[in-house]
Amino acid sequence: MAAASIGNFVEWYEFSIYGAVAAFISVAMFPTDDPTAAMLNTWAAYGIAFLVRPIGGVILARVGDRYGRRHILYVTITMMSVATFSIALIPSHAAIGIAAPILLICARICQGIAAGGELAGAAAFLYEHAPADRRARMISFLGVSTFCATVLGSLLGTVLTVALPADAMQSWGWRVVFATALPLGFVGLYIRRSLEETPEFRQLHEKRATEATESSTSPEGFWLTMRKNRRAICLYLGFGSFYSIAIYASIAAYMAFMLANGFSEKSALTINTISGLVIIVGILLSGGLADRIGRKPILICGASAMAVAVVPTFLLGSTGTFALGLLGALIFAIPLSVFITPAVINVVELFPAKVRVTAGAVAYNLTVIVGGFMPFVAVWLTEATGSPLAYPLFVASTAVLAVTVLLVWYREPKDDHVSKPGAAEARR
Repeated sequence: MAAASIGNFVEWYEFSIYGAVAAFISVAMFPTDDPTAAMLNTWAAYGIAFLVRPIGGVILARVGDRYGRRHILYVTITMMSVATFSIALIPSHAAIGIAAPILLICARICQGIAAGGELAGAAAFLYEHAPADRRARMISFLGVSTFCATVLGSLLGTVLTVALPADAMQSWGWRVVFATALPLGFVGLYIRRSLEETPEFRQLHEKRATEATESSTSPEGFWLTMRKNRRAICLYLGFGSFYSIAIYASIAAYMAFMLANGFSEKSALTINTISGLVIIVGILLSGGLADRIGRKPILICGASAMAVAVVPTFLLGSTGTFALGLLGALIFAIPLSVFITPAVINVVELFPAKVRVTAGAVAYNLTVIVGGFMPFVAVWLTEATGSPLAYPLFVASTAVLAVTVLLVWYREPKDDHVSKPGAAEARR
């Protein structure tokens, strides 16, 4: 679990630190004559990495389906750590002009390619190692690593902002948070150094010669994989896109909203940290529940609750009062924590083992494109409408769409290897 989760931790740590120091990146990497345009460019550069994630998912995930789940885990953490560290070394726009944003975009592209194969590879690795009645529980640790990373990244970025003078933070302080990715990457490689391949993949590898014509590692095999799994991919797009949107709303949008409505950085950080810790607990509890009663009821309940909660959450976040701001964070965080584990396990559970990483990576990374541009969408909606509730209303509408897709099209996986409601009791 530690080996599978460390790469996901590094990926989301990078997500968090970028958001925490985005204001400093916009000044360092872009012309500052128009601050709004500079910030939009900063978030657009951030979103570009999500556009290339499906490409990275296809390239790296096909390696995972062909050569083994553990190999993809070595490659992704190395690429992500080096690319994140390189951002700390890019000279400013004042020093090298347009080359600064170009280098930033190149680093983000490398991050996107690496991240494209990470979650599907790690989820498949955990899924295939886990007992059938504990798969959701084990995969829940990927969700835990996400929020451990966001709490740490947000905390580090904010602590540096408070501790350092403004000019020091602008000149070099923001670079420190990106430089920390390199030692984290070394730790991850050390943990992953002696992984054993999953039993399910070893069985597939023995049959590889007889299944070569349908291998996802050839161009023809890849498109065959997409055709055969198009229904499952479209299904995941239908409700998985909301997962990416909800994660951003909880992690970044709500904190930015509080800061814009009179909360101090200390208060907003404290609320964000408490919310993250509550989500971690909720993820662990919902993992066991998903193994006992199935994925569908939990997905529907979580998305429905968030559809109702998101507007009140942002209304409470506009009060400037710590207690009400914390209440707003929690009424969205609790159903989100319930939704996360069954959303992540479906990245691999919807697809057969021989193409699990490839098909899962394509489906997941297409949804992440949506989430990657949420900072841009949030800024644009607020500017275009003049209403601070425009973005939460948008989130609510995507939640309603997810519930509709789940009610109409989602069915619990029927394969024998998938744990079903009551499976654990039947074994006992």
